[in-house]
Amino acid sequence: MNRTIAVLLLVSVVVVACKKKEEPAPTAPPPATTSSVATATTATAAPATGTFPDVNVANAPVPSNGLQLWLRGDYGVVTDAEGKVTSWAVEGSQLKAEAKQPAEMPAVAANAVNGKPAVHFDGDHNMLEVPISIDAEASPELTVISVWSSATADKDPLRKLYGADDGGYDRAAGIDGRASDGSNYTVFAGGGGVVGIFTFVANTPTLTIENYANKKLNTWVNGAAAKSNIDAEYDHMPDHLYIGGTGHTYTEPWKGDLAEMLIYKRTLTDEERKKVEDYLSAKYGVKLTRP
Repeated sequence: MNRTIAVLLLVSVVVVACKKKEEPAPTAPPPATTSSVATATTATAAPATGTFPDVNVANAPVPSNGLQLWLRGDYGVVTDAEGKVTSWAVEGSQLKAEAKQPAEMPAVAANAVNGKPAVHFDGDHNMLEVPISIDAEASPELTVISVWSSATADKDPLRKLYGADDGGYDRAAGIDGRASDGSNYTVFAGGGGVVGIFTFVANTPTLTIENYANKKLNTWVNGAAAKSNIDAEYDHMPDHLYIGGTGHTYTEPWKGDLAEMLIYKRTLTDEERKKVEDYLSAKYGVKLTRP
């Protein structure tokens, strides 16, 4: 007797700073199980109709001028055979984020933020690397826009959403217990030290923006200005940007989800910033609190 077995395989692999001498001791690098990341990869499928199908920078619902890297959990994620993220970037991005060792590969978290996927960092060794210098000389103007959720609100140990830290006056943002106002989400302002931005609750999706320009730091949280015109002077930084950590000197591994990130090598106008906020708010259900 003939049997016809129809197998439908739906592959929806989505996705889903810093201190001089008071730094904690550098952590040991993750054990290297192989010399490089596995090469067997699969790209994410296009999102379903009606779920933000504009997945190319050329058709972005946000400003594309100066956009260096666009990460979104629902498109552009590449995984290995075990579903671990090897690289990440929306089609048309000038750069992409990559894991350099198997232990550094984060995972995909389905339905992580407002029913949409995100990339999950384990708070141990997971970290992605981007070949861009965020040194103040190489990138005098830099804007980083992120939708994220942290699995912990504890201020120790240090955990960074992104950064490039070799122990000098470096750019980085994330959890740090040294802010004078007690905030748990902070940005390192170089000579300005650890600046507290706001206090978040664990497992709460949040939209943050950091703009570094003209030796000043300006930040917004869920559409509202948080800290403005903070003095921020930096010295030399590592040549690469790290996401889910700050590099291999201090690591500072993020523990939580990153749903979307846009990195511009310029300052956005207020109108442009609000356009990005509106797009991300509608997509991820983050309530904006503009005055």
